Amino acid sequence: MKFLTLDYIKQQLRITWSEEDTLLDEYGMAAEDTLLNLLNRSYQDLLESYGEVPAPLVKAAMLLVGQSYQHREPSSAQNMSSVPYTFDLLIKPYMRLTSESCGIPQQTVTLGSQEKILITANLPDGLTMFDVDFTVEVVNADTKDKKKTFSKTECILTDEGDYVVIIDTDDYGVGTLMVKVTFQIPDADFPGGFRKSVVRINPHITIRG
Repeated sequence: MKFLTLDYIKQQLRITWSEEDTLLDEYGMAAEDTLLNLLNRSYQDLLESYGEVPAPLVKAAMLLVGQSYQHREPSSAQNMSSVPYTFDLLIKPYMRLTSESCGIPQQTVTLGSQEKILITANLPDGLTMFDVDFTVEVVNADTKDKKKTFSKTECILTDEGDYVVIIDTDDYGVGTLMVKVTFQIPDADFPGGFRKSVVRINPHITIRG
């Protein structure tokens, strides 16, 4: 197991016998895998982002283990109907949206040029980019010290419903660009009716002198 332990599982389920240790270990691993799949994150990603697996996610994994133990069947992403509603509340703040930048060839551009970066993401609940507010941070990933933030109103809406931000390469210098988009997702379960979700996009742009 990556972050759950057999001792912790047994303590939480108040199990003192050892005859089911192998079964509990299987349920623990299945719960971790299911949780990470739903979050669209890796274990290493969580460690890099938070230093450890956040306590709410550990509790969420234990809800899956408890369900598996009760029904004698490992929970999976396809078998979540009986998981308590609390589970969704625990994992929502840590879920990562996905971008659609895969397959874009790397571009090499020069200083002094203006470049377009496509801003798009797979949003939940049928939402479109037009429905949500967001900010875009473009940074030189090599130097880390040259970055610029754009509001949604500074981006251009495309006919396809995505957005484009136009950048001046002189603002970033020589290096490879990376983009961080911070979305405010409408969600009645969170204070103010919104939850924050961050998407990192590789625009596949390298600036040369």
